[in-house]
Amino acid sequence: MFRKRTAVADSVEARGARLADEFDRAADRYDLLTRLNPGYHDALRTAARALVSLLPRRPDEPLVLWDLGCGSGLSTRAVVDAAGADARVLGLDASAGMLSRARAKSWPAGVRFVQAFAQSLPDVAREHGVRDADGAFAAYLLRNVPAEQRDDVVAAIRDQVRPGGWVALQDYHVKDRRVATAVWTVVCWGVVMPLSVVVRGNPSIYRYLWRSVVDNDSTTQLRARLERAGFTDIRWRTATGWQRGILHTVLARRPGTEPA
Repeated sequence: MFRKRTAVADSVEARGARLADEFDRAADRYDLLTRLNPGYHDALRTAARALVSLLPRRPDEPLVLWDLGCGSGLSTRAVVDAAGADARVLGLDASAGMLSRARAKSWPAGVRFVQAFAQSLPDVAREHGVRDADGAFAAYLLRNVPAEQRDDVVAAIRDQVRPGGWVALQDYHVKDRRVATAVWTVVCWGVVMPLSVVVRGNPSIYRYLWRSVVDNDSTTQLRARLERAGFTDIRWRTATGWQRGILHTVLARRPGTEPA
């Protein structure tokens, strides 16, 4: 039994390493391709503002926030713009190439980046002295986590947010939605992947993007994960334009004595 569990863990780690390598190869063209995606940046900014608007403030203290799966820093920019230049933001991502792009950008003093998998979040928090963050932002993260580890990652995110704090998760969810799945497939194969070839943006990562979204949790499954982790006040919204019914943002609160 021990050998079987070890083999499974090694397989999960190997898949994670391969995926991080694919993102490394896509990093140089990633920002360019997102600029060609109508609504991508607006959706990040809208979600980050919604998260920050709900966070209880401590007098004379800056907000402390996680940006999980921060990639090249696009979500980090949205979080900083929403929270203010004095906020302390720790961005986490498994891809060294993506983090290299993020670190090359201009940031306020309170922004830091660390290379790690989301599964290592508790260890990262201890190492970097991040305790009781006010909130956590995670865009396009959980579908890159093996399904058997997602409950643990959601629970770890909860544990890193102080009681009364909030998390915002944003991602594409099309499972059990025939029209949304069809639109997503047409956009990926008819637009995204041809563009990735034109700009030499590692097309294989965008083939993975299509498949990972098709296989991603449904909104019902994600809600169940949040409820199992003990989150409350769960709120949903979908994007506008072509992403309506495809891109979803969920806000959820860690219960505690502080008011929502």
